[in-house]
Amino acid sequence: MKLRLLLLFIVLVLALEVQSSAGGLRQDAPPDVCQQAENILPNCNFDNGTSGWQTFIEEGSADFSVLQGGGECHAPLCPAGYIVSQNYFVGGIFQQVPAVKGNTYYGNIVWLVFDSLSNDNSINSVVGGISRKVGIDPFGGTDSRSPNIVWGPENTRNDCKICASQEVTATAQADTITLFLRIDDRWRQRAAEKGYSVPPSKDQFWLDDFGLKQVAGSAAPPPTDTPVPTDTPVPQPPTDTPVPATEEIQAEAPAVLADAPTEEIAQAEVATTEPVSPVATPTPQPTDTIAPPPTLTPSATPSPTATFEPVERVRATPPGVTRRATPETIVAGLASTSMLGVAGTTVCIGGVGLLLLGAVLAGLVWLYKLGWGKVDDRATGDEEIIIKIEDDNK
Repeated sequence: MKLRLLLLFIVLVLALEVQSSAGGLRQDAPPDVCQQAENILPNCNFDNGTSGWQTFIEEGSADFSVLQGGGECHAPLCPAGYIVSQNYFVGGIFQQVPAVKGNTYYGNIVWLVFDSLSNDNSINSVVGGISRKVGIDPFGGTDSRSPNIVWGPENTRNDCKICASQEVTATAQADTITLFLRIDDRWRQRAAEKGYSVPPSKDQFWLDDFGLKQVAGSAAPPPTDTPVPTDTPVPQPPTDTPVPATEEIQAEAPAVLADAPTEEIAQAEVATTEPVSPVATPTPQPTDTIAPPPTLTPSATPSPTATFEPVERVRATPPGVTRRATPETIVAGLASTSMLGVAGTTVCIGGVGLLLLGAVLAGLVWLYKLGWGKVDDRATGDEEIIIKIEDDNK
């Protein structure tokens, strides 16, 4: 019973630990648009390799590829996009997608994790983290420096792998929009500017589950080409045979009636081709700028990394389990037991002897009281009387 309770306690502790880890892993639970039916972004999970995706580099250098699986693919469901830099870079990837002008679109990335020395809190507190953000160019451009791009909030946290802040919403201004992911990995440069040396290392990024969907707008999809109606031939009135006046009137009447529908159709077509008023484009809200990292006094030595002091763990004795005695304890216990046994035996024998002695003394006293002393006195008296009689006879 005690073993079952112990196992149940261990299972509960592990469940709480997993729940805590999951809470740290998934912050605010962003929607996985890539797995939704509304997603319009092709190859959002890199199942088709790099198809549809293009790279851009503003500074530094980095390599982009797709990992199909194995130990290097750190994503829940491989394949996944993979970016690696041996030094520093500012860049990312983008994809152009057909859209409808006037509609509003939402884009995000669910999985973006990275391995870098900047994750160390001691380094992060000095030089800051790695910036990641998602943007949409509503005009469908491919220049990552374009002022037309609507950028989502900048994320520099190093304590989340699934961050809801990596998202953006924008209204299309053309029939094509572009979804961007921009990474600013210049923490080594900031460290050098502050006088800190950084050991050689590489920064790795794993990307998966981008998404893009329409969230607002009522504009219809682009119209398809419709055939142009051809002119219908109008029958010519007969000229050879003279027609009476009454018949001319009857013949002109159908002509007038025949001309009327074309005018009404023309008026209807004019009425249906009224220009559609353009949808107002919301002005993107300026994002809050992140305060620069704290200024520290530069030194020639590398920035300290987090060290862990060894802590001696004391293993608690499980309930219901007794400690096993050592041999020294057993010998000491046996010695003390032997001494107690000898003393007890001595006391026991002495007590029995005293009891026997007391019984003998009590018996003598009892016999004395019964008259052993008195018989001897009588015998002595008789002897004295006999002696006295004998003396008288003499």
